[in-house]
Amino acid sequence: MRNPMARALCRLAALTAAALAVYYYAWMPEHADHILKSLTLRTQAALQVDGDRAVFVARDNLARLQPIEGAGKLSVDYHLICAVNDRILGRNGEAIEHYTAALAADHRPEIYFDRGVTYLKQGNLDAATADIALAVRFNPVFLEDVDTGMQERVAALNKAVPYNPPPR
Repeated sequence: MRNPMARALCRLAALTAAALAVYYYAWMPEHADHILKSLTLRTQAALQVDGDRAVFVARDNLARLQPIEGAGKLSVDYHLICAVNDRILGRNGEAIEHYTAALAADHRPEIYFDRGVTYLKQGNLDAATADIALAVRFNPVFLEDVDTGMQERVAALNKAVPYNPPPR
């Protein structure tokens, strides 16, 4: 290119593209991780208190998640924080959606258990039993956290559906 203005515009475009790439692929994920770590602590604190204080903290946590929504959509922690705060606010349907999104990325038993408890709060006994039974298969300690009626349902389901691990 012989035109100095065209060269300057090309350099400016390349510099802008590089800056945007650094922002979206380096800074934003790091920033999102920092926010998720701080909100994990705040969410745990909200679970320890009752009433209006918990609701206030949960609303504030969800508001703080808004700027990183795009960067956090693939993060299990993002969905878990959203789910717990939605559950504190009584938005069980949205909490179940976030638990389901977290399960799409990671099949941890505590996620199944929390989703089962949320289904239970929603009144969906069959889905709650299925999720809690699956969590109990991974970690039997979860059975202690539910009432005796649910313990019997889970035991009956786990007895009726034998666990068949995949062959190695």
